[in-house]
Amino acid sequence: MLTLRDYANSDIEALVALANNPLVSRFLVYTFPYPYTRADAEWWISEGVKAEGDITKVIEYNGQFVGSVGLTRQLGWRDHLAEIGYWLGEPYWGKGIATQAVNQMTKYAFSDLKLQKLYAPILAPNQASMKVVEKCGYELEGVLKREVFKDGQYYDVHYFANVLKI
Repeated sequence: MLTLRDYANSDIEALVALANNPLVSRFLVYTFPYPYTRADAEWWISEGVKAEGDITKVIEYNGQFVGSVGLTRQLGWRDHLAEIGYWLGEPYWGKGIATQAVNQMTKYAFSDLKLQKLYAPILAPNQASMKVVEKCGYELEGVLKREVFKDGQYYDVHYFANVLKI
């Protein structure tokens, strides 16, 4: 059983245990640190999840904290869009959990938030994440060459999107 819920202080230990893994953080945005400390988790739960316009949820699977999924709303003439992002702790990879979470968040974005389009920028080596979004109806819109510099390396970004079907 998969549930998306708000973060709570009781998530700190599980968050640190799962996020403090170089295999989890290697393809995530620079604001997801490694090593991931208790102070990082405390800040995230008290401040980070409260960024204006953002929606960030815990992915809970069979009563366990397993990761996170969120939306970053865009502004101005792009306020009908949001970037979707997600991560799972390594023990939960390959079980279809990310696909379920992305599907739930996508449906919520289109039905409740009335967004018109979601997009997911994914670093080229992250084939597993590309499969997740494809299973959720996202299509590749383009590849941005040498778009990201992380950990001393340049990466192409595969830009996937899901547009509200009318």
